[in-house]
Amino acid sequence: MDLKKEKRVMLQAAKAAAKVILRHYVKKEAVKVKPNKSLVAAADIEANKAIIKTIKKHFPSHSILSEETGLEDNNSDYKWVIDPIDGTHNFLHKIPVFGTSIALEYKNEVELGILHFPVLCITAIAEKGKGAFSNGRRIKVSGKKSLEHSFVLCEFAYANRKEKTAFLEKLIHKAIDIRNFGSAIYNLWLIATGKSEGYVLLSTHEWDVAAGFLLVEEAGGKVTDLGGKKWKLDQHKFVVSNKKVHEKLLKHLT
Repeated sequence: MDLKKEKRVMLQAAKAAAKVILRHYVKKEAVKVKPNKSLVAAADIEANKAIIKTIKKHFPSHSILSEETGLEDNNSDYKWVIDPIDGTHNFLHKIPVFGTSIALEYKNEVELGILHFPVLCITAIAEKGKGAFSNGRRIKVSGKKSLEHSFVLCEFAYANRKEKTAFLEKLIHKAIDIRNFGSAIYNLWLIATGKSEGYVLLSTHEWDVAAGFLLVEEAGGKVTDLGGKKWKLDQHKFVVSNKKVHEKLLKHLT
């Protein structure tokens, strides 16, 4: 599959979002509270519009799923999956760990993905079967095999907090370092670049992970559901790893 044009447009869309985000980042931001108690910034909405405008200019018939505007179903085999700002709470607190995630699916399989962190000046791209790259350099997961020497990440959003703390209690004497950076795509970038070995998500959505999962897999990592089976984008709970510690993490979730 030749996705040269799609990749070019994806980069353009990410850069268009970055311009919006950086403009808002330096000023006090208007904020609304979602029903799930998470926050949405004015920058989320404006960046989302910039991404969609860029995509529609070149691919008007494609479907689009966005965290901020839901699904625009155009009955296409192609679907763009967008999170304009993943890590909005970090963004609002002027913590630079946040970014834009854009994925392209073909018949429900992720074929192309980009993660762009505008303040950190990081752009990571993956194409199915063609590897993963961060700022133009090929990346790969770490080779660590033991949880005792691993850097493990755990998503800790509002939903399912008791389930998350139960997992942490099991893991607390195993992994030396346990972190939550407040951005799913940043956590996935850490796995893909070999800076972390494992990541457990117990409440997430397609727009949070579609591009990042492809990045991890193309970097040699592994993504499954909690039963160790192939992940599906309509699920909400996953284990991500460098492959070496995957089974060990799954055991701590049962």
